[in-house]
Amino acid sequence: MEHIRVTSKGSVGKSILTVLTLGTVFFAAVKLIDLDMQKFYERLENAPEVLSRMMTIDLSIVPDTFSNIVTSLALAFLSLVVAVFLAMLLSFLAASNIAPHRLTAIFIKSIFAVIRSVPSLVWGLMVIASLGFGNTSGFVAILISAVGYLTKTFTGSIEETGGEIIEAMKSTGASWFQIIFHGLIPLCITSFIAWITVCFESNLSESIGLGIIGVGGIGLLLTQAINTYNYAQTTTIVIMICLLMFVMELLMTRIKKNIKYGNS
Repeated sequence: MEHIRVTSKGSVGKSILTVLTLGTVFFAAVKLIDLDMQKFYERLENAPEVLSRMMTIDLSIVPDTFSNIVTSLALAFLSLVVAVFLAMLLSFLAASNIAPHRLTAIFIKSIFAVIRSVPSLVWGLMVIASLGFGNTSGFVAILISAVGYLTKTFTGSIEETGGEIIEAMKSTGASWFQIIFHGLIPLCITSFIAWITVCFESNLSESIGLGIIGVGGIGLLLTQAINTYNYAQTTTIVIMICLLMFVMELLMTRIKKNIKYGNS
């Protein structure tokens, strides 16, 4: 009983220390970023007027919006196709249970750990600085992020599910390529497709976000509407973006369900 009381007191002490630490960090963060809540509340007075202006839509912008949506979809799809090809190659070289060389696997994982740690917006700015504005910069920036994401997820799938089949095929004298094409790909394809659908949704979101910094697509049109204080066009574009993401979510969910039921 005495031991239980000591443990309980120790737990309470740790909880209090944790709360105090988090509270200190919170108030330090507030002080660091210098939150000005008074100015925030003052500007809230303008919110009703701005919201009333945004309660209108401009149908004249719909054709241009649709055209830019197609551009964003094209950027997302093309970067996905190339990323899948590159990630498939790199993941089999990086997976610890099938990699032909251990140092190669470590090198690839290290490189893509760095790539994933950098936000796609930063990659976009770096690519724009090198290639200039336009769709090509958007394609390259999204491709970099997509390859990093898919290489990590593909590698994880291979390492999690490929152990037994690799050992079995090695015992029969199968070559590295035979193990990949006849053993691992059929085993991991369902997982790969699931990750690809997630990556496509991410690519589409990034193509919209990167458009804001000038790489083309619907994000660029949205930025232009915001910068000119055209509230009706801004609302119309936002509504169409929401509809696009809703439709894509339904489509990707349907694909995932078909994959699940097709393999059950």
